[in-house]
Amino acid sequence: MKILIVIDDYFSTTNGMAISTQRFVKQFRQLGHEVRVLSTGKVDYQVPRFTPPFFNQLIAEQGYVFGRPVHSILKRAITWADIIHLDTPFFLGIEAGIVANTLGKPVTGTFHLYPENMTASVPPLDRPLVNKKIMQFFRNWSYKHCCAIQCPTTKVKDRLERYHFPQKLVVISNGIPATFLTNKHIENSNKLFTILCIGRYSREKDQATLLKAMRLVPNRASIQLILAGKGPLQDEYHKLAEGLANKPIMKYYPPIKLRQLDSRADLVVHCANVEVEGMACMEAFASGCVPVIANSPLSSTAAYALTANNQFPAGDETVLANRINYWYTHPNELKEWREKYVNYAKKLSVQLSAKKVITMMENAQNKE
Repeated sequence: MKILIVIDDYFSTTNGMAISTQRFVKQFRQLGHEVRVLSTGKVDYQVPRFTPPFFNQLIAEQGYVFGRPVHSILKRAITWADIIHLDTPFFLGIEAGIVANTLGKPVTGTFHLYPENMTASVPPLDRPLVNKKIMQFFRNWSYKHCCAIQCPTTKVKDRLERYHFPQKLVVISNGIPATFLTNKHIENSNKLFTILCIGRYSREKDQATLLKAMRLVPNRASIQLILAGKGPLQDEYHKLAEGLANKPIMKYYPPIKLRQLDSRADLVVHCANVEVEGMACMEAFASGCVPVIANSPLSSTAAYALTANNQFPAGDETVLANRINYWYTHPNELKEWREKYVNYAKKLSVQLSAKKVITMMENAQNKE
């Protein structure tokens, strides 16, 4: 099968949509399919970048890159393909869907992004009506020509159903790559209990709740906190961290180094209140970090909380402090659940997910 992947920024190393797409492309090729990419950057079909007027600074802060649709390039790419798969819901994907529909080519997509992932960092826009309108835009324009949509979790599927998306909605995890499934956990030789929190410093990732919780943990002097990431709230988080018994380590780690941290930390705390799936958390628990995950209506990651002690109400620093203290004071249970999570993660491999997406694509192709 000739698969055309449409995504605005294929080569991003920090954007979860791009990282997931890169992994699926690799798996599709290993399964024997021919895959080409339509995106910005040096890909098979390259389009120029596009920055909406008046949004330069915001776009830069959020790390988004948009591709400008060029009809001749889209037509050439789509003419080649047997099926078109949309990984981003912006201008490039919309135009690709229109051209594919005109040429009679089947289209599928992946729902990677909630409106709140974009609006949470812009308080004047983060309103129910605005987010509702964006969801309707996704339904009426972004995914209009898709006959099937991959939903990374059941919670994503449920939300799309509430908005009456007419496509076949298929629950398929974005999956965990083998590099994490085989990332053997190493016993922490550091005298300090280590907590890892991974993600861009932004409102919806809500690392602030963890920093506040650390002031309430009885054994905080014996705990080292690592906030792996970067982003617009870095200065704010440094101020929140002032006065903690052990100064948190706050820095961006490249993928290889982050994987090493995953294999050595005791807990991974995932505070995000808006999350389609939460790959960083999944990769960490696959490596033996026991997770403590925020539960909110717009976060699917809590589906991976296997006990009550693996989750807390989003934004509640008191309960989070209690969860941290529980795992700190129960080292035998921590070790037991470390092994359980490593085994649980094997059911979420990207190899398995890729096969399911291929089946979804083949079904879409057969219906044309």
